[in-house]
Amino acid sequence: MGQNHSSVSMPKRISRKSLRSPFTRRSSKLNLSATFTMTDDDHKIELLNINLATEEELMTLPGINRAIARNIVEHRKAIGRFKKVEDLALVKGIGADKLDQIRPEICVNKRKTQSCSSSRAQSLDSLDSRVNYRTNKLVDINKASVFELQCVHGLTQELAANIVDYRTKKGPFRHLDDVIKVKGINQMHLGNIRPYLTISTLDEPKRPVSELITINGGMSNGGFHTPINHRKSPSAPIKFSLSNGLSASSISDIFELLSAYSYRPIPEEEFCYERNGEKALRIASWNLQNLTLEKVQNLGVREVICRTILENRWSIIAVQEIQDVEALKLVCDALNKPHLRRIAEWKNNSRQWNFCMSDLTQSQLGFLYDACSGDIGVGLSSLGQTNVDDCQVALAEFKVGNIELSLLNVYLPSHELDNLEQKLKQAVGGEDSVLFLMGDFTNISKKAIDETGEIAGFQAVLPFTINTNCLSVKSSINCRFSDNILTNKGGQSQLTGVWGVVRQGLTHLAIPWGWNWGGPASTHCPVWAEIYASPNIGTAL
Repeated sequence: MGQNHSSVSMPKRISRKSLRSPFTRRSSKLNLSATFTMTDDDHKIELLNINLATEEELMTLPGINRAIARNIVEHRKAIGRFKKVEDLALVKGIGADKLDQIRPEICVNKRKTQSCSSSRAQSLDSLDSRVNYRTNKLVDINKASVFELQCVHGLTQELAANIVDYRTKKGPFRHLDDVIKVKGINQMHLGNIRPYLTISTLDEPKRPVSELITINGGMSNGGFHTPINHRKSPSAPIKFSLSNGLSASSISDIFELLSAYSYRPIPEEEFCYERNGEKALRIASWNLQNLTLEKVQNLGVREVICRTILENRWSIIAVQEIQDVEALKLVCDALNKPHLRRIAEWKNNSRQWNFCMSDLTQSQLGFLYDACSGDIGVGLSSLGQTNVDDCQVALAEFKVGNIELSLLNVYLPSHELDNLEQKLKQAVGGEDSVLFLMGDFTNISKKAIDETGEIAGFQAVLPFTINTNCLSVKSSINCRFSDNILTNKGGQSQLTGVWGVVRQGLTHLAIPWGWNWGGPASTHCPVWAEIYASPNIGTAL
């Protein structure tokens, strides 16, 4: 997406009236410019439309050189148009401070003449849907997320994160004056943000989770809070609420912009459910790492999960660490009735997805499957789940094309596990079935793996030397995962010999990660293997 060159001669630099003060500009750290407005109503300026302006016209703005002007033009091409003046802050080289400097001189609609006082009165770094004190749409400082706090006039991401961190460690604020105790907040900051804040009574119930981005204090589990009572009734309705002070349109705009800049890989192969002239499909295993309803309500998490499934053309996915059955249902609904643009635009989605999960107490294992994989029918015959000592296993029987396929979804304890062979034999049926074991085998004893890569007589599809931690490929034991697919002799005969580990496209700019953004939907890489849909066609590994 480079700069388009034209043979048309460039216009001369346009002379525009600038609102830059003749006085020395103060440090932006104090953010004083929002405190004052100009009272000369006769001092007016023709606003520059940043959706129509050329590079040369953009360079007439204070502080905008050719490199930044080019970045604005290229960013505009990527997103189509700027919907709000505040969108300009996301352009490389702009940021909140420079946006504040040029804000009184720009617009996104038809050019118009506007007084300096009205343009200067806009918020420094808030969105168009920012909190409005005059309409009493106040942000509750005891309930607001980091993202919501950033929408407050004068609060940067760092200050908003400090407020949430202080609230997590010290408990709810009892008075607005207590905000002065937060790192980075001085008396002047507090005076500026006080009109936009409110405090709920401490005995009020907590509001529902935001549809856009859920961020609670502590940022545990990669930025997601885990509720204590994570199991919910399947009949319980899923409720969403908009962030305080944000409209539905602004939420959509923000996410679309983040989604456009979140990397999606190009599939290396256009898999068409065939291999060597025979029908084939792909099965996968993915540890979704504490998938709660709260976590999956993050639109970035949902988009990453669904696009990864669709891009790799998986037909059956064994998923682990599912804390809420509603969370798995929400993923399935996002595949069948996609509302997010990047999911809806995927043309090869059959939209015939189903999910299953045992009703066993504290169950964390489930399956997603495409009932129409190409023209290969996939149907669930039975699902059974049990606990074998401290191992959790779920056995699903599928009718896939002309074969009966058994998938044993395994969730092992967090400590090193011995006697795995005996435990698996308790859960596995006959030797003649086409059986695959799927899950994270990180904590099995090294003694259980023989030289050929077998565990309890099951052959591993992926070498156990592969690290499936998406954040690190180092050999350190502390950051290694061993997600894998194992199979018996019946399963080996069905393998096409094609398998993979997905490492790209697992992060999204809308997913929080510590105090940053761009986190992964799960730190576990999904793994997959390809099998023939007719009996005894493939060859053993």
